[in-house]
Amino acid sequence: MNHLFLRLYLLVAITIVGLGWSIDRIYDQHLQQADALTDSDVHKGTLFLLNRELLRYPQSQRKDYLSAAAASFGYPLALLTMQQVDTRFSAPPLSLTAQQRTYLERGGLLALYDDDAGSSWFLQRMSEGNEVMVLGPIDSGVSTSSDALFSSLFLAGLALAVFIWAWPLSRGLVSLTRSTEAFGKGDFQARASLGVPAPLQPLAQRFNAMARRIQRLIKSHKELSHAVSHELRTPVARIRFALEMARDADDPKQHQHYLDTMDSNIEELDDLIDELLAYARFDREEPQLTIQPLELAPLLAATLDNFRMTHGHLTLTLDVRNTNLRVNADRDALTRVIDNLLRNAVRYARQHICVSASLQSDKVEIRIDDDGPGVPEADRQQLFDPFVRLDTSRDRTSGGIGLGLAIVQRFVELHHGSVEIESAELGGASFVIHLPQLHHLG
Repeated sequence: MNHLFLRLYLLVAITIVGLGWSIDRIYDQHLQQADALTDSDVHKGTLFLLNRELLRYPQSQRKDYLSAAAASFGYPLALLTMQQVDTRFSAPPLSLTAQQRTYLERGGLLALYDDDAGSSWFLQRMSEGNEVMVLGPIDSGVSTSSDALFSSLFLAGLALAVFIWAWPLSRGLVSLTRSTEAFGKGDFQARASLGVPAPLQPLAQRFNAMARRIQRLIKSHKELSHAVSHELRTPVARIRFALEMARDADDPKQHQHYLDTMDSNIEELDDLIDELLAYARFDREEPQLTIQPLELAPLLAATLDNFRMTHGHLTLTLDVRNTNLRVNADRDALTRVIDNLLRNAVRYARQHICVSASLQSDKVEIRIDDDGPGVPEADRQQLFDPFVRLDTSRDRTSGGIGLGLAIVQRFVELHHGSVEIESAELGGASFVIHLPQLHHLG
């Protein structure tokens, strides 16, 4: 807004100076043309000749001579006593001051102007006697109406310049106002047009960014509410059922079986809640990552060992030929990424999962391959959207609520990397992560 005010201020100031100078030049030229006919120097010569001519006539004939000569001059001529001068020029704006009267009595040429009427008078006492020669009123052709006209032209030009500048801004503000009103009434697709004037474009861009974030938050809130209301009911129902069965079980083995069932369902609930909270944090704020140099091979090996203990029926192999591969990353975030991808792999793999890491050009590539059914190419991109699952079953074999891969993508993007799905050599899906090398990420 300060930038906007400065631009307006500079525009108005430059416009005032420019128009004022231009119109003043035109006005001065007009005045010079008018003053050429009424200049004191011109009338000084006229009065000198008139004074000399009047002295040739007796005092009783002087007024008659002036009356006859007035037709040749084109303006009235008069011969007045000082007392008559005081009476005739007593009302503003032609009233004589004491200094002007003294100057006139000493023989000076006195000029009087009536700006309202656009008229002028020239007075001078005769060289002999106390009579005063009066020329006028003489129409100067310049009056207050002329001043008003020029002032009106100036103000009109100023108003036009400000209008030309302000009108696009006004239209842009109206457009932004309509967008905000539509968004406020629930149309979360409403966006501000970027075709507004340049001073308003940052405001429109910030509004659109805010609108996208709010829309994403509302969508996330709805999805989270849906997930909580539907996805959490299944394990809760199984826990309640197992609890009722455990109360009625007389056989210790059956009783223990139901307790184990409740325990596994509680673990499933814990995993679901963990995923929900992790994803919700992405919408509230950007996670604060602790970026540090990490050796990739030990991290992959440790994560893979955890799955070997719980999934003994699968063959899990690690292929890292360059044991010195290092990346700049947050240890917990990268571990979470690998863990989520391995959870997805063990869910669908039949017998074999292979984790590999290598250097490809200037990127570190991490692959997690399985020998499961794979992912159709048309569905691969949408699989990273939150709450998207290609299988509609919700049993524990498939598990999850479709947030694991969304969390993976968000964490990888925070590391300036990418993740995509390809076909694995094992026959199933291959999740491929590309991260910048250590010296490329700061």
